Amino acid sequence: MAEIIADADASGFVLEPAQAAAAARLCQLGEALTVRRAGLRRTGLLRRRTPRSVYLHGPVGRGKSWLMDSFYRQLPGRKRRIHFHDFFRQLHRGVHASAGRPEADSTAIQRSVDSLLSDVDILCFDEFHVHDVGDGMFVAKLLRTAAQRRVPLVVTSNYPPDKLLPNPLWHDHFVPTIGMIKEMMDIVEIDGDTDFRRSPVPGSAAARRSDSPGLEAFGRGKIITPGTPAQLGAFGLFPPSKSQERILTPTTQRLSVKAADDMLWVSFRELCGGLMSTADYLALAEDYGTWVIDGVPSPTMESAAGSAPAWQRFSNVVDVLYDQDITLFLVGHGPLDWDLAGDLAQDPAHRAGAQPVDVARIASRLSLLGRVEASAPFEEAEAGGS
Repeated sequence: MAEIIADADASGFVLEPAQAAAAARLCQLGEALTVRRAGLRRTGLLRRRTPRSVYLHGPVGRGKSWLMDSFYRQLPGRKRRIHFHDFFRQLHRGVHASAGRPEADSTAIQRSVDSLLSDVDILCFDEFHVHDVGDGMFVAKLLRTAAQRRVPLVVTSNYPPDKLLPNPLWHDHFVPTIGMIKEMMDIVEIDGDTDFRRSPVPGSAAARRSDSPGLEAFGRGKIITPGTPAQLGAFGLFPPSKSQERILTPTTQRLSVKAADDMLWVSFRELCGGLMSTADYLALAEDYGTWVIDGVPSPTMESAAGSAPAWQRFSNVVDVLYDQDITLFLVGHGPLDWDLAGDLAQDPAHRAGAQPVDVARIASRLSLLGRVEASAPFEEAEAGGS
């Protein structure tokens, strides 16, 4: 516990009560793992009882991932930390690798899960969420295998277990897995008043995000409206010519982009309006450290481009680029206000069904980007990025 407190002091803040309670529970898990390893070294046998896993949940920006990472850094022994999207990328890679082989897809998935849990005493799983029934099946397999291998988990999520896979058409199918989560894990809520992403304390990593070269590239990005040549040029962004257009195939889907050289420049419609998957976005993030997405529709206004599937893919894009620390420029006529979109989503009188269910998390992440807006009316006529 003292180490996590010292870590907070070094970052310039004091743990809130809910954070302190979560830190204490993580330290209990760490102590149980230490005792378990000592018994294994002494007797050569693994204690039959598995230390209880921990499920940390709460609103965005309350320090869940920070707490898990602090715990992880100080924990000795065999360990692994993985982000939700990286987990599914590994699964899909395993399935694609077995394509054309006699093994069934289920065998390939099990092999990928086994690889994830091999040679570790604990698995830390960040940004856990389930919006798709297929993802729910993968998660269930991971939990069953972890229980069989007696590997405890630390999970962070914006959702309590009962609100995972919220779609009423599919939620009942996931109820048995929710029961498994509650049986395996202690559910710990972190519900402090401070959103640390929006209110970084002086000297913290978030406060330094835009000031330190090479540190936190995501926070150096911008939301630009309406996207005039002058606005774009101020950041060294010049709309690509027709000759720069390319067709990329990051995994299995073809993607038409406006440029793919030192940066990726792509329209919202192409990136989010088709059949691209999170695995595609992860593959692209490995190759391009700066992304420009233009033609971004307003999240507060209904439009053909801003369908529910398109906004969910956009949510996945933001998750991937944030986690991989990629610089992101969003360009559109505006208004590009995800805070307002989140407020409207809570208003029963407003038709906000197109927005992803995790719009609050996306709004919190995009709040880290600087905003550039038209300073004079004449700029509207020059607006680009459509």
